[in-house]
Amino acid sequence: MPVEPIDDPTIGIKPTSKLIDFILKQVTNVESAPEGVSSLKHSTKKQRANVVLKLKDIKWLNEYLEEYRKSSDIKVYLHDLLEGADIDLPMPKVTPRNPELEARIQRLTAQQNAREYNAMTKGVDPVRRQLPEDTIAYQMKEMNKQLIAVAQFVFSVLASFAFGFIGIELIVGNLDFGFRLLLGIICALIVALAEIYFLAKKLNEDFYEEIPKPVYKKMHQE
Repeated sequence: MPVEPIDDPTIGIKPTSKLIDFILKQVTNVESAPEGVSSLKHSTKKQRANVVLKLKDIKWLNEYLEEYRKSSDIKVYLHDLLEGADIDLPMPKVTPRNPELEARIQRLTAQQNAREYNAMTKGVDPVRRQLPEDTIAYQMKEMNKQLIAVAQFVFSVLASFAFGFIGIELIVGNLDFGFRLLLGIICALIVALAEIYFLAKKLNEDFYEEIPKPVYKKMHQE
């Protein structure tokens, strides 16, 4: 599914009880501390559950611990205080897929799975051993359809070029050869783009047409 950009890319860290206890008892000067450490220092027991530290709070605590270890006999390290902490990673918002697109994808997937299943099991089923697409007549019919579609495309482009190169001159009068050539190319390109779209759409519909369910016939009479 498509996702939207992340509104808030900051990482949140839920302080552990060991970290909260250290800040409350050992951190005395919080005037230069970031908002997370300062709010945790002055918060009540009920409010501490909602405090989330940011990366700038962790950096400040690391610098504070470096100075704290120089003047204290107890060596406290940041990784010990953060052991077991919950980290809230930024998550993008997921945009729900269009229901019509989802239904079409499911239908095409089911058709493709049915084709693969029929191709895999036709060798062991005497009824479906000769599928229509395995016959020469079916292959010739499909080839004729593709050739007709390509021929229609070529004739449409040539007719549009002829209209721009000859037809416009018949309507408005004598024109320069280069200008007529340019008009023919422009008309041919416009029609070619339209024809390519409809040709691709038609070929796609032919490829994903509904697969008829196999009809099983009895091999003997009752």
